Amino acid sequence: MHARTTTAAALAVLALTLTACSSDDDSDQAAAPSSPAAAAPASAAPAGARHYETAQDIADALKAAGLTVSQPKEQKDASYITEVGGTPYSLTITDGDGPASGEAGINLFPNPEALAAWIPLSKQFGGIAVTDDKWAVSLPTRDEAARTDSERLAPKIAKALDGTVQQ
Repeated sequence: MHARTTTAAALAVLALTLTACSSDDDSDQAAAPSSPAAAAPASAAPAGARHYETAQDIADALKAAGLTVSQPKEQKDASYITEVGGTPYSLTITDGDGPASGEAGINLFPNPEALAAWIPLSKQFGGIAVTDDKWAVSLPTRDEAARTDSERLAPKIAKALDGTVQQ
């Protein structure tokens, strides 16, 4: 029963995702934007924010900000992110020469709605993340030391990526 409920919920989110994507595509084809303001999506990031298309783009921006970041590795296991059509990656992030407090994640979502649905789930489980329009950098919280380290790193990551801390 639980598997059916989870599958039904995932399919509902996916249907909404596809509906949102198809309506965006139709509006883009129907009228070409005539000004920069018209080109901005309804959920546009704040002025000065950068858009990242890949996990490597995010990792590179973190490195450019002086953080130590491992190579992102795509995770193939089924998860909420994969069920809604997104892609999760694992990596480590530190701000010094010491070891990382655990594995962090970069979650790329297919649309802002899928990310918006994920944020309360992450918070419900005590997660700490930095988010923007369609991505989240999820930080380790497996124990008190990891949580403390993630609370310290989150504002630095948010500044580097023009993102928002969620906890």
